[in-house]
Amino acid sequence: MHRHIQDRGSKRELLVLTKERRVLVLQLEALRAELQQTEQDLSQQNNTHQTEMHCLREESLQVFRVFRDVCEEQRRMSEERYRTVLLEAVQDAVYLSAQNQQLQADNKELSKALAELKDSLTAQGEAREK
Repeated sequence: MHRHIQDRGSKRELLVLTKERRVLVLQLEALRAELQQTEQDLSQQNNTHQTEMHCLREESLQVFRVFRDVCEEQRRMSEERYRTVLLEAVQDAVYLSAQNQQLQADNKELSKALAELKDSLTAQGEAREK
């Protein structure tokens, strides 16, 4: 009888261990499935992140290209305006120089004419006194 009780105890222990083993196997399978799902999610998130980074990089490059083009256009416009102003200044200087020379020539002629007029008046005044 003692052996019979011992056999029952061993069978019960074996049954408990078998059930625990099944539970552990099921838990292990569930953990493997969860791990696989987590790896898939991580891979998908990584792909999404890489795609977003690529898009952001392309957008940034496009913004910088537009900025560079705008700066280049502004520089070109400034150079063109500078050249126009410089050309106008040179033309004005040439015109003013020509005007100055003409005025100086006119001034000499007027001074000469005034001197001749004074001489003429002086000669007339002397002729009247005689």
